[in-house]
Amino acid sequence: MHLLTEDLLGMSEVPPLLQKRVNVSTVWRWANRGIKGNKLETIKLGGKTLTSQQALTRFIETTA
Repeated sequence: MHLLTEDLLGMSEVPPLLQKRVNVSTVWRWANRGIKGNKLETIKLGGKTLTSQQALTRFIETTA
């Protein structure tokens, strides 16, 4: 996992990237439970949970 070298996003920043087709609670579910055994990669930094644009792309590619 190389999230620190990628373009970090807050969890609430993900839905606008997907044209608001998902709710932020769905993003949290992807990170905690995952889909088809794949979880959205996250990192905790300064008390915030973050992901990255690249991690989101990897997650979508592996679950599609």
